[in-house]
Amino acid sequence: MSLAAACLCGATRYILAEPIGDVVLCHCRQCRRANGGAFNVAVLAETANVRFEARDAVREFESSPGKYRAFCSRCGSPVYSRRDDLPGVLRLRGGLIDDLPPPRRLTEAYREDGWDWLA
Repeated sequence: MSLAAACLCGATRYILAEPIGDVVLCHCRQCRRANGGAFNVAVLAETANVRFEARDAVREFESSPGKYRAFCSRCGSPVYSRRDDLPGVLRLRGGLIDDLPPPRRLTEAYREDGWDWLA
């Protein structure tokens, strides 16, 4: 099973070559700001299973010590985040994956920081 993903302009593309295991919906303020939405959809994947077909436009921003958020420098689409304390793991942004299937496990993080009116 492999899944194709691309940013809004297509300058960043990758293939995920592993089944969707864990997906985390993060409601923290930082994730909301970084993604411009009510929460972030993070698809956890091993770096070795992500094959970038185009990544020249990817830039990283250290949003907090040891945490990096990657985005396409051409269109601004968030691509992934990674942490120094979890080498070999990417948190891919679910919105870039064309046909995201249901995950094996779905969890929510920082739900208490989310908007009260969001069910």
